[in-house]
Parts: sequence; C-alpha cells; structure tokens
Amino acid sequence: MALEGKIIDFGVADILQLISQQQKTGVLLVERGTESIEVLFWNGMIVSAHPVAKVDNDLLGERLLKSGFITDDQLQRALVTQRKNHQHLGEILVDMTILSKEMLDRIIHNQIYDTFSDLFQWKDGSYVFQPTSVNFNEKVFTPLGFEHIILDVLRMMDEWPLMLKSVSSMEAVFKRNDNFNSMSTADVENAMPQDQKTIFYLLDVPMSVSELAYRSLLGKFATVQALRTLLDREYVERVEKENLVTGTARTWQQFLGARLFALGWYCILLLIAVSLVSLKPPDLKITFRLLLPQGCIHSASQSLEHNKLIKVKNALQIYFWEHGSYPDELNALVDAALVQKQEIGNSTGNPFRYSSQAHTYTLQ
Repeated sequence: MALEGKIIDFGVADILQLISQQQKTGVLLVERGTESIEVLFWNGMIVSAHPVAKVDNDLLGERLLKSGFITDDQLQRALVTQRKNHQHLGEILVDMTILSKEMLDRIIHNQIYDTFSDLFQWKDGSYVFQPTSVNFNEKVFTPLGFEHIILDVLRMMDEWPLMLKSVSSMEAVFKRNDNFNSMSTADVENAMPQDQKTIFYLLDVPMSVSELAYRSLLGKFATVQALRTLLDREYVERVEKENLVTGTARTWQQFLGARLFALGWYCILLLIAVSLVSLKPPDLKITFRLLLPQGCIHSASQSLEHNKLIKVKNALQIYFWEHGSYPDELNALVDAALVQKQEIGNSTGNPFRYSSQAHTYTLQ
C-alpha cells in the first residue's frame, strides 16, 4: 500500500525520516509542478536521490561520457548489460572495472547531497512512497543513513549563500590563470587534492560554475568549494563579460537602455506613493486588538492545534499503512513512536476526540 500526501501537511524531511526509521525498501517520488525527484530506499538506507531525467542528457551514463570518465564504447557495453539484468548503471561500470567503487561513491553521494539541498527547500508539492524491491549491491556502493545526510545537508545549506557569493554566481565564467596554464601534470598532482585537480583540468577552456558542477560530477557545493580555493591561490581567474566598446565608451543602445530602465523604476515608485496616499487608513481598533497579548496567544494556540492535528492525521496514515487498519486509540500512535504524548491533545491538554472503524476514522 502506497504512502502519499502533501508537503504542506507533512514536510519532506519528516517523511524521509519516517521511511528511514521504519527501515523500508522502495521508491519515494516527490513532485512540484513540472519537477520530480526520486529517492530510493534500501532497508531504510538511502541509495539514490536524483531529479527524474527529462532528457537523455540528464542520465548518469551521458554525464559520465561528457565528463570524460568513460568512453562511448564503454557506455554502450554497460547499457547492453543493464538491459539484461536491470542493475544500476554505476554498479555495472564498477563490475567492469571502468569506475572504481570510491569514484562511484563520490559521484552518487554528491548527487544525493545536491538533490536533498534543493528538496528540503520545497514548501509545496506532493509525495508518494511505493514499497517495492530495489536492485542494490552493498559490495559496490555504500548507502547513506538519513541522520548522516541531514546533518551534512543542513550545514551545506547554511554555508551555501556565503560560498556562492565568493564566486559571484553559478553563471559566472572562469578560466585558468595564464601564469598557471602551462603547469605540468606532475605539478598539478602535487599541488592539489582531487576535487581541485578535476576543476583545474576542466578549465582548460572557459566554463561557467553551473557547467563545471555538471561536467565534474562533484555537485554544486563541492564544485564551488574547490573553485573558491583555486581562486584564493590564484590558479584560476574570472572571465569578465565584454560590456565595453572601444575603450571605455558605451554604445548608445547601452547608454539609453540604462536610463530608460531607471526612468521606469522612478515611475513605478511614484505610482506606489500616490496609491498609498489615496488608500483608506486601516482600522486602528482592530489592529490594536490583534496585537494584545490575548489575541496573540489565541492565534498561536489555534496554529499549534492545527499543526498537531495534521501530524496526528499523517501518523494515522503511517499506522494504517503498517497495520492495515487504524488504531482503536490515539495512544497506539505514541506506542509506535509516530507521535509524542503531548501531540495527541489540544491546546487545553485534553485528548483529541477520535474514533475508528478499521478502514476509516473521525478526528476532532
């Protein structure tokens, strides 16, 4: 039986944690608009997390090919094997000794971290978890526990704004510094760790940060981290976009465009000011009443109680999925470690009114 719901009711991190704690094997599909992300679980451990490929260029094999990790002939042979036994392509490449286990771990781990960094920021959408068998060879790839992932991902999300600022943007273009462009392979091997070497070699031609992340298979966080170090050591430099014509003189199109843009903003600000003056002033009595302590406490209590109800409803869904029927009492959810004792009662401390009829229930 599938487990499904809305992100607004039950957050992505919560559903991932529940599946992990229950040591389930299957596929979690999370969707938002045209975006879809797939997370594969094996005995509660995460073995893969990636956007659902829309085109062939997004597939792992195509990315390995473009990054120079494998040849076209090696990819085609691996795909033939994959069609026969339905293994993960990475496992096949390790079995064929084309990729090392360490390299496969690095590639898939980076993809999981990058995917979760994006997924944890989704505030809406839907999810469905389908218990099913997952082809996985523990000897080839090291799975990740959710508790391990979430700590690293939260740290990455916290550091990301400052890191991105250090390289300007994902669309900024970089190249090797001319002073280091002729470095020998031996010098590079001695001077840099693996991630930095990968980025340095790719920058034999100018490339944007987003393209570097895609081509290197390091993921955006590790790519920016390596690039920032190379910048600090002056091994690479940013390529400034050409926006000047003949010295420092701008073309008349650029000159006029900038001023028209500024004029447009002045007009918008003037319209906003006129609108604010003509608006009816707010009812100060109502506003003051809402700001009183009693009003704030009442609003907070209502919000807290609503959140508790949502959590209990989702816990009931999990319980039903596990046992095939709803519990006779809400205390069963506490015994199953799906909610805490204080979460099955309202703001006054009284238990929620609940009754069940095996395949349905009422909750107030």
